[in-house]
Amino acid sequence: MTRSVLDDMNAAYPEDAIEISAGVRSGRVSAVETIERARARHEAQSDLNAFTHESWAAAERAAVELDRRRRAGDDVGPLAGVPVSVKDVIAVAGLPITAGSRALMGTTARATATAVRRLQDAGAIVVGKSNCPEFAFGVTCESPLQGRTFNPRFPDVTPGGSSGGDAALLAAGITALGIGTDFGGSLRWPAQCTGTVSIRPTAGFVPTAGQVPAAGGDAGATGRLVDVSPGMQGRLQVVGPLARSIRDLRTALAVMAGRAADSVDVGDFDPSALRVAWSDGGALGPVRREVSDRVAEVAEAAAGRGATAIERPRLFEGCLPAYNALRAVDPMRDHAAVVAGREHLLLPENLQTIRASLVTTPAELAAAELAAADSARAALRIFDEVDVVLLPVAGGPACDHDGTLAVDGVVVRGWELMGACRAVTLTGAPAVSVPVGRSEEGLPLSLQVVCAPGRDGRALAVAEWLASMCEAE
Repeated sequence: MTRSVLDDMNAAYPEDAIEISAGVRSGRVSAVETIERARARHEAQSDLNAFTHESWAAAERAAVELDRRRRAGDDVGPLAGVPVSVKDVIAVAGLPITAGSRALMGTTARATATAVRRLQDAGAIVVGKSNCPEFAFGVTCESPLQGRTFNPRFPDVTPGGSSGGDAALLAAGITALGIGTDFGGSLRWPAQCTGTVSIRPTAGFVPTAGQVPAAGGDAGATGRLVDVSPGMQGRLQVVGPLARSIRDLRTALAVMAGRAADSVDVGDFDPSALRVAWSDGGALGPVRREVSDRVAEVAEAAAGRGATAIERPRLFEGCLPAYNALRAVDPMRDHAAVVAGREHLLLPENLQTIRASLVTTPAELAAAELAAADSARAALRIFDEVDVVLLPVAGGPACDHDGTLAVDGVVVRGWELMGACRAVTLTGAPAVSVPVGRSEEGLPLSLQVVCAPGRDGRALAVAEWLASMCEAE
C-alpha cells in the first residue's frame, strides 16, 4: 500500500478542523491552546510570507470568550476554536483589506463578509488575512504589496493562485480552514499545489457579499456589505473553503451557506450505481501523459468497484473558449472605480487588463454572454446521462514560482494552466479538488469532481469515496 498525499498531510498535522472543534467543545483542549499552537507553528515558519495581516491578539481574545461560554454551558458551535485565515479580497471588520494592491494600502474593512461571519458564529476564529496576487489576478501567489508566498510542503513550486496564502497556511498546519474565492480555479489549483482539498460551491450557494472590489468600487471601508456588480464575475465568482479533509469541507460549506452543519445534501449515494464521465482534459489544453494515465486509472478503479465509467474526451470543450471570450470583454467597472486616481500604483499588466475590458461595445458583450450561456447549457446536459464528471485540475502539477510548467516538452504559462478549471467555472457547477496521485517530481495531482449545480453534497461524497479508494491502492 502506498501513502497518499492526504496521508502525508495527516501524518504531519493529524488534527483537522472537526477534530480540533471536538476537542474544544469537550473541554479536552481549550480554544486558547489551539490558537497558541497555531501561532507557534506560524512563528516557526514565518518565512512562508503567507499573511498580509496577523490578528493573533484579537484571536486570543475571541478564544478566551469562547472558552468562557463553553464553561457556562453554551453551545460554542461546530467549528469551535478552529483557526481560520481569510483571503485579502474578503472583508473582515477591523482588519486591513488590500487585495494585494498598493492602490488599497491603508484600507480597513468596517463590516465582515456574510460567509466569514457565519463561520465566526459557528466558533471559528480568524487569525489573519492571507496573501494573494493583486486583485487575485494570477496563478501564483505574489503581490506587489506583500511579495511572494512559498509552498511549505513543496518549496520549489508555487502554492498556487490566487488563494495561495490560504493554501500555504493550511498546508503548514497553521490554520485548519482557509477561506478564498474562485473565478477560474483560485480554490481548486492552490489545493492541488499544496496537496489539500477545496470545493468551488455551486454559484450562488454561499453568499458572496463582502468581496473587494464590490459594486461601484466599494473597498469595504463603508461598513456596508456590497455585492460584486452583475456580470460575469458577479455571477460566477464564489467564496469557498480549503481544508485538510473532505469532512471539514462539508461542515464549513454548510456553515457558510447558512445551513445546519450536517445538512449539505448527499442524496442516495451508492458507489455501485454511480455513473461517471471522465476526460483527461486534453481538449482544454496541454496535458502531461502522467496526468492522462492517472485520470484513466482512477476511472478504472471506480469501475472496478461497481461504478459505470465512460470516457468522454471532449467534456466541456466549448466552455473554455466561451469563458475566455467573455472574460476578456466583461467590463471591470468595479476594479476601475476602486483604483480611480491611483492607477499608477497598479501593476502595468493588471491596469491594461482592466482598461481593455472597458472598451467593449454592448454588441460585443451581448454576443459573448449569449455564447457563454449556450456553451454552459450544452455542457450541463452531460448530467442527464451521468452523476459525476471527473477532470484534472490542471495539465500537470504545481508550476514554478514564475508561473511556468513543462508539459511533456511544451512550456505552459499562466492562465493556460487553468483551462479545465475555467471550463467548469462557466457551468456554475460545484467542483471538489481532491488529490489522487503524484507527479514524477513527487508533487500532488488532483482531480476535479464535478456534479450538477446544487449537488454540492454529492460532489463531496464522491470525492471522499475516491480519496479513500486511492489511499487503499
